[in-house]
This record gives sequence, C-alpha cells and structure tokens, in this order.
Amino acid sequence: MSDTEIVYKERPGKPKLWFGVPWALCAVLMIWSFWDYWTEHHEVPLDAVAVLLPLFFGIASIPGLVSLSKRRYNAITLTSRTLRVGRDTLPVAGLTLHPPATSRGPRLLGGGYDVPAGMEAVELGGRRGEHYLVATMNPQAFVAALTRVIAEA
Repeated sequence: MSDTEIVYKERPGKPKLWFGVPWALCAVLMIWSFWDYWTEHHEVPLDAVAVLLPLFFGIASIPGLVSLSKRRYNAITLTSRTLRVGRDTLPVAGLTLHPPATSRGPRLLGGGYDVPAGMEAVELGGRRGEHYLVATMNPQAFVAALTRVIAEA
C-alpha cells in the first residue's frame, strides 16, 4: 500500500440537492404568488419582489448551508499514514481504537461543535492519552479500514 493511497473516504452532505430543491420550490412559490397579480394588473410589484425574493431564497438556503458545513467539517480521508477529518490531520501511528478514560470529554475532530444528525461518533485514543471523536456516516466501514491501517502501521 503506497503512502498516498486513500484507504477510506467519506464526504457527507449533498449540497447540490439541499440547495437545488429548496431553491426550485422557492422559485415556484414566487411565480405562483405573483401570477394572480400579473394576470389582473399586467405588472409585477417590484417592491414586493425586492423584499420577498432575498427573504425566501435566504430561508431556502439554510438546508444547503448545513449540508456544506457537514461536507467541510466531517469529510474523512484515511491513508496509510494519516487520518484527516475536516481541518484536523492526525498520524495513524499514534491512534488506537481504545480511548483512555479521562476526566475531560473527547474532542470532536474536524472543527464542528457536535456530531451532526444522521451521523454516528467513533471514539479514538491518541498516543499521549488524547480522546477523540470522529463523526461518520458508516462507522463499521470506517472502523474496519482504520483497524486495517493501524495493524499495518
């Protein structure tokens, strides 16, 4: 196995889906809401459009922004030497699947604040007694790949 070969990769979130569907629904809602006014007056109230369009699209963007956040902070790339989760990179040689019992809580890798909905946490230990959490969509596959890489390290 080469040093740069990716053993396991996970990219949660579907930004195209979670931006596209709400924005399409928002566009349909805007057209539907102004259609009656257009048919009666043959004009569109630009002041209402200027207020409602950014408001509706801003609210419709929330699911897409959540999806982008999951993609940024919970993306996992495991090679034979490193485990990268979001913005954190750890050497595999110092990891263990048996975290130590510490008085402090574990640190979530990646930079997020909590394990997102739809994901599960896998606990890891470090060489100096660190305690980590990794949010993953498929914990069994991640643990199997990490076990294999740790055994070969």
